[in-house]
Amino acid sequence: MSTSLSKWAPWNWLRKEQDGRALPVRRGSKDVSPLWRVHDEIDRVFDDFFRGFGLPSLFTDDWPRAGDGAMLQPRLDITETKNAYEISVEVPGVEQDDLELSVQDGVLIIRGEKRQEKREDGERYHRIERSYGAFQRELNLPADADADRIEANVRGGVVRIKVPRRADVASGARRIAISNA
Repeated sequence: MSTSLSKWAPWNWLRKEQDGRALPVRRGSKDVSPLWRVHDEIDRVFDDFFRGFGLPSLFTDDWPRAGDGAMLQPRLDITETKNAYEISVEVPGVEQDDLELSVQDGVLIIRGEKRQEKREDGERYHRIERSYGAFQRELNLPADADADRIEANVRGGVVRIKVPRRADVASGARRIAISNA
């Protein structure tokens, strides 16, 4: 086998994110009404209750619910071809100017912020379900990723990142000769 099995393990891509750092999440302004705060708290209590029994969350939004130190975490897909890795990140409602991609020490960092629309004087919200705030995803690049040639574009609320693969990277596997003793 020409490649190492650990390179393909899905958790290797996301191991940098597992250190627990969270960015703040805002779901509209909390001055909407005291009733909204009660509604939000009841939702959280029921969600925690059902999760305690191993049942799925009642909330299946693409953006996590506010509170509990939650972090906006856009969903992503990672695929590979013979020549490249392709990463698609959902960022609906995020402007291109509010996105930033960088590579540092073999980690692809995707940062952005989903901003709340400007509020007009006299407007009263009746319900706010969308989340706002900063997000950051950190993906550990495999050994054969060519970080110097990464390309990205955004269209329709999806950032598409192409990470070319280098052919010159040794697999790390070697054959061991067996001798007669």
